[in-house]
Amino acid sequence: MSTLRRKILASCSQIIAAVALFFIIGGHWGVLQTVAWANMIWTYTTQDGSVLAGAKKTFDGEHPCNMCHSIKEAKQQEKKAPEILSATKKIELFALNDANLLPVPVSAPFQFPLPRNLSAESRPHSPATPVPIA
Repeated sequence: MSTLRRKILASCSQIIAAVALFFIIGGHWGVLQTVAWANMIWTYTTQDGSVLAGAKKTFDGEHPCNMCHSIKEAKQQEKKAPEILSATKKIELFALNDANLLPVPVSAPFQFPLPRNLSAESRPHSPATPVPIA
């Protein structure tokens, strides 16, 4: 495989891992909430004529928009989603199902093989003169 292809695959895998981590930690909710706030500031600023009044109305918590309500409901539904199996149950289930499938290995002490000769072996002939060029 060429180096360019390896670099592209490495970059793609890092991007995929970063995006997956972003979604796992709930970054998408932060992005959606930021979009909702920006839209609310724009709307309230155009209604009231002041950026300060629009920002106050946006972040006071008394004037949420439809998108804010949708985000809040989706977050609550995500938290209420039942987990099928917890991690300990998965481990127990795995241990119970596969316990008899694999035989237990017989343990025996390992010994390193002894060398044939403890003294260094010498060459039977001297090197060629002149030294050949490869």
